[in-house]
Amino acid sequence: MAEQVIEEADPGVERQREAEHRVKNTLQLISSIVLLQGRRASDEAARQALRAVQQRVAAVSVAHRHVAWADDGERVELAALVREIVGDLAGSAGREGVAIDLDLEPVYIPGRQSASFALLLSETVGNCLRHAFPEGRPGRVQVALRRSGDGFELSVIDDGVGAPDGGSAAGFGLTVAQLMAQQLRGKLAMGPAQPGLKLSVSIPMDAQAPPRP
Repeated sequence: MAEQVIEEADPGVERQREAEHRVKNTLQLISSIVLLQGRRASDEAARQALRAVQQRVAAVSVAHRHVAWADDGERVELAALVREIVGDLAGSAGREGVAIDLDLEPVYIPGRQSASFALLLSETVGNCLRHAFPEGRPGRVQVALRRSGDGFELSVIDDGVGAPDGGSAAGFGLTVAQLMAQQLRGKLAMGPAQPGLKLSVSIPMDAQAPPRP
């Protein structure tokens, strides 16, 4: 008779899984409530604000899930994270005339920083989809993730209407993006793309997770 080996579950691992499950369910519940409230709002500005909140919660939920899926829970590969969040944003925006191109190099960051990056991405791409192509104007957006000598860069470039009067596209979304860039010890820059607008965030190498041995 073959010997049966019964592995006892690690109580610490089980508690972690239960906690992750509760967090995921809580984020999904919050996202659903905000989405429902946004649909019931009669004022367009209120609907847009609630939709933006729902997108932020959804982005954090995606980041949390990718951390849970990571082999060791310490490194998150950003290309898959970017694809999912950008896909969600494009779907919710409903802009069929706007094409989104992804140019993503393999970049890893610590799991603890994934929520900040997810919010940074959600704000930059979401802001672009909301403001760059008014009145159903068609266009193209490029989202790029590239490694550099001292870190990596996230860039979002559109061929839309650009910043009003040559100024900066100020707003709460940009403020959130700047705060998330600071949390990642990065530097946010914005300028004309001729046509359109380019927003880039340079993040230093020490914000990345160490390579595996």
